[in-house]
Amino acid sequence: MNRKNRKEKEQNTDVSKQICVHKTQNTLLEFNSFLRMAEPKDFWHLHEDFASDYSRIRAVMVDYSKEDSISVYANLSPEIIKYVYSRIWNNVQEFKFFQQKIFCEDKNSNTGRVTVFSIQRKVRNNKGEVLNYPWVVRIQNGTGIAMHNANGGQYCKKDSYRKEKEVTIQLKDEEIFTLFARTSAVIRAFEQDCMTRRRQAGNFQNLYRMVEKLIVGTEEEKDNAA
Repeated sequence: MNRKNRKEKEQNTDVSKQICVHKTQNTLLEFNSFLRMAEPKDFWHLHEDFASDYSRIRAVMVDYSKEDSISVYANLSPEIIKYVYSRIWNNVQEFKFFQQKIFCEDKNSNTGRVTVFSIQRKVRNNKGEVLNYPWVVRIQNGTGIAMHNANGGQYCKKDSYRKEKEVTIQLKDEEIFTLFARTSAVIRAFEQDCMTRRRQAGNFQNLYRMVEKLIVGTEEEKDNAA
């Protein structure tokens, strides 16, 4: 390795967030980890659910068939990844899932960014022909008007959504299985690591208290002896 390549490698020390990726001639679909461990006070939550930095998997799609490539994304909760994977694992013949989210970047405006994620499996097309690529994944990004429900959550006002860009990809059963199997494995490993760290932290605290009691007891014995 020459000096230039070595220097570039040393500078590129960031760990990639990419879990898995599938590429076709014109499109790309990848899953990226933005998993966050919950605060110690929320011991059994495992995943951080604070609105601005919640634990999530980010699906990114790119259409590079044109001169100016189109890139879109959508955030999925770990539970949604597990749910879709369970349907794939059970070899469902027909399946649909749709998710729309809105978030406001400007607190003084109710206009927000909208992400739409949908995944579908169809056995046959409109002509009755069996599909070789039965899975269709689609992501849209756009804008809408944010409304608030009673529990503080946000949703996009009816008929206010305006699509700006969209990317679609068709996949075989084994291709969609690979993507979701790898992502689910990463989530399981993350959750196990969370519990291991918390157990270790608890053991350390117990050990610290034991040592503290021993030190205090020794000091008291010295004082009594004097």
